[in-house]
Amino acid sequence: MSLDNILPHLTKVKKTHRGYSACCPVHNDKNPSMTLTETDDGKVLIHCFACGARGSDVVEALGLSPSELFSGEFTPDPRFRMNKIREHQLEDSMVISIYETDKKNGKYLTHSDYKRYRLAKARIEALDQSIM
Repeated sequence: MSLDNILPHLTKVKKTHRGYSACCPVHNDKNPSMTLTETDDGKVLIHCFACGARGSDVVEALGLSPSELFSGEFTPDPRFRMNKIREHQLEDSMVISIYETDKKNGKYLTHSDYKRYRLAKARIEALDQSIM
């Protein structure tokens, strides 16, 4: 089953009445905010209520193939995951730099700017901790 290939890669997985809940790897939360269910025809449905991530976002963050959302064999691609980590790291670094420069220059910043900045900082810190 596809769900059996995805669950081992998640943290704080709990069985629920409709499927499972777990922490979302897209925004690296500490409390389960994501639900996972498998349909009768073998499709895996995933939704994070905190960041809005869908199944394709989650398997990408885990470095898994999108085919994991359907019946199929487990086929992780470590190069894919490393490339995505590098892309996110570069994007997050740019968001942090732009936010801090704009704040220093007195530019008006919205709450969504601040939320994106906090998310970028959290992802960089989580990556730094996982490397050490």
